[in-house]
Amino acid sequence: MKTTTSLKRTLIFTQNLFLNRSWNISHKMRNVAIMLLSAFFFSCEDPINIAVDTPSTGGQFVTSFTDTLTVSKATVMLDSIVTSTQTGAIVGQYKDPVFGNVTAKLYTQISLPYDPNNGSYSAFALPAADTLKPVYDSMYVYLVHNGFAYGDSTKSVTLNLHRLTEDFVKGKKYTNNDALAYNATPLASKVLTYKDFKRAVTSSTDSLIKFKLPAAVGSEIFALAGKDAGKDIDKFTAAVKGFALTVNQDAQTVYGLSVSSSFPAIYYHTEGDTVRKAISLTFLAERFSQITGNRSGTPLQDLKMLGSIPSQATGGKTYIQTGVGITTKMTFPTLANLLKAGNVAINKAELIIEPDVDQFTGNFRPPVQIALVEIGKDNRLKKVNNVEDFVALDVASGTQFISDFNTTTNNYQFNFTSYIQEIINGRKTTDGIAIVPSLVGTNSSTGATTISIYNNNVSRAVIKNIKLNVYYSGKK
Repeated sequence: MKTTTSLKRTLIFTQNLFLNRSWNISHKMRNVAIMLLSAFFFSCEDPINIAVDTPSTGGQFVTSFTDTLTVSKATVMLDSIVTSTQTGAIVGQYKDPVFGNVTAKLYTQISLPYDPNNGSYSAFALPAADTLKPVYDSMYVYLVHNGFAYGDSTKSVTLNLHRLTEDFVKGKKYTNNDALAYNATPLASKVLTYKDFKRAVTSSTDSLIKFKLPAAVGSEIFALAGKDAGKDIDKFTAAVKGFALTVNQDAQTVYGLSVSSSFPAIYYHTEGDTVRKAISLTFLAERFSQITGNRSGTPLQDLKMLGSIPSQATGGKTYIQTGVGITTKMTFPTLANLLKAGNVAINKAELIIEPDVDQFTGNFRPPVQIALVEIGKDNRLKKVNNVEDFVALDVASGTQFISDFNTTTNNYQFNFTSYIQEIINGRKTTDGIAIVPSLVGTNSSTGATTISIYNNNVSRAVIKNIKLNVYYSGKK
């Protein structure tokens, strides 16, 4: 084997190891590339290309690296941001120095007690021994903080609990633009600091944020115990409706709540007995957050629903903001240039998304996890069987990958190898890809891992750069 090195860091040698069988050219290219790329990935410098002489195929193939493929970017406002029936929700208001004013309200039904043994609601009823002479004592609502806070956490907020006057529509997917009517006069209010929310993250009732409801409201709901309306979830929610949570108009913080862990509780005793007993209800039925933004005076003030602003109009930067529906759309207009190398095999491809760390001020942090979804020319997220078309980066297994924000490199990274190969081979087409906040969950029945779009916070990021690094092999 004879090797010569040129000034362009191109190695040329004769290789017969993989040519003594009648394999197809793609297979041979991949096998040679595996050996050569091991040197690439452990070298101190990025390789340009390696040309391998293959006389039996009539020439050479070259394994190359490029980071110059164009990634066109634009900021897009999506049209449908579903915030209902997620584990978390947000409430509050704050002014973002980049994204403008954000306001969030929470709407939730009061639902029946839940039986985890059979995964269904149970009846709202007293024990048989207490049914003759029960006496109502009080009703409280307990709220669990999920750890999320955005804005000026040195300022206190006034959290208001209102009674809903409008019913939820069963099964409806509520979005960040929806709202329900509620009584303007709060049932209860409480001035809270960041320390109060921070403490309310345990399962201890004493540490939770609690509201004592007026006796008239608690007595009304207590009277349903053992009645028909206390045995059927639809009748019960229609009778008691639910709550809206709001904050004072000059609040400067948004907080996250774990709605599925929060709960109302009714306390009573039996006549002649001083022992107080409790029945816990739930917030496991319908719930959603209304999240709105006012972007006047910001680079995104002209962004409209399903509209887009190219990165050239915002200094090369694009934006994402959870809950409000702002996303970055990517297209790859020069990807076809790889076909000039002939029968191309993608050895490795990486998509690297780099937020602007200078915008990480205070508690304005980027989304913890993101995923990628196919997006149409009309700027709507594409769906398959009414489910968002997440990019399956591993085509063979269909696995949907997410990326955590790497606090060491300050970026998100995706292995794009299979996805790019499918496009190059003409087996897949794309109109673009959108960045969405994601949540990984496990199906309790099947154990399968699932990915969903998580819209119940307002994490945001300013994207300063997106790079597509590709190592590929093609005939010279």
